Amino acid sequence: MKTPPMMGGHSPFGEANGFSNGHGGEHRPHRERSLEEIMKTVWLTPENAAFARRDGLLWLTLEGKETRVSLRRDFPFEQLWAYISVLGPEEEEIGMIRSLDLFEGETASLLREELERRYYSPVILRIHSLKERYGFSYWKVETAEGEMEFTLHDTYKSLIHIDDKRVIILDVDGNRFEIPDVSALDRRSYRKIELYL
Repeated sequence: MKTPPMMGGHSPFGEANGFSNGHGGEHRPHRERSLEEIMKTVWLTPENAAFARRDGLLWLTLEGKETRVSLRRDFPFEQLWAYISVLGPEEEEIGMIRSLDLFEGETASLLREELERRYYSPVILRIHSLKERYGFSYWKVETAEGEMEFTLHDTYKSLIHIDDKRVIILDVDGNRFEIPDVSALDRRSYRKIELYL
């Protein structure tokens, strides 16, 4: 039984677009950019920015200066490959990529791989067990990558409804799981999660 790797650092959901938890509230709402911030945005393109990976880390060369960076989707559900914020070591924004389509070849692949690694979300195929205890719920699930276990705190708020079918689940360690279509779950799995939908 696998336990998902614990995510560290900044959670990309923390500053993502506001989204409903399905129960009348908003989960970690988006902080709107001010006009001043928008005006100061440095748009990164192949003409002014070069990306490379060394020792497993992503580096940006901009105006002759090389900086270790990470990527964050400003709209992690609506825009997977556009409006990508490039952050420095202290999580400060260095610039923004309007669209990955601007980049080609190895650079485009590198940026996509970096985003996929950061937003790793195993797809849940089946729910074996789901138990509530003292405000926590304990899950055993079958994913496309094998069986996994994880824990949620405040289950209702940890299930994020993207639309009528798709659900993202955030566990206590900041890991993300996805159910692309809750109606496609087998009957036993659906009955276990039905209460929280």
